[in-house]
Amino acid sequence: MALVNRDKDASEQRYVFGDANTVVGISTIQYGFIAPCAGQLLQVAQAAFGLSGSPTIGVQVQRFVVGSGLTTIPLNGSSLLTVTAFSTSGMQTQVLPAAGATLVQLLKGDSVQLITSTANTAATYQFEMVFQVLQDIKSDYGV
Repeated sequence: MALVNRDKDASEQRYVFGDANTVVGISTIQYGFIAPCAGQLLQVAQAAFGLSGSPTIGVQVQRFVVGSGLTTIPLNGSSLLTVTAFSTSGMQTQVLPAAGATLVQLLKGDSVQLITSTANTAATYQFEMVFQVLQDIKSDYGV
């Protein structure tokens, strides 16, 4: 019998996507990853270095639906995370809806993004996002 996703341990069904960027200014979008298949976003963690000011960061998903266009789904609403330096508090995690909630269910092609929204701030960020595959037989972008 073939090995399918549901036969794997939960830790084998997860993937971590990460990136590092330097951000200066207001309303800058940092692209996390594009969902290769159906899944859910379990956690977003970040570390900030070289802070100037008190930047805030939110998590959002952009979804394109043929015939409807682009939709932006804010995952932490108006409760943006105020970033502190890694040397002060270590890694910080975003507050997301609980696993299994509709908002964190991603479709193939959804773009997960982090958006900064505080003027006159600067920092270098390291982002890590944990994505769990929900399909029994997984394909990445249809392959």
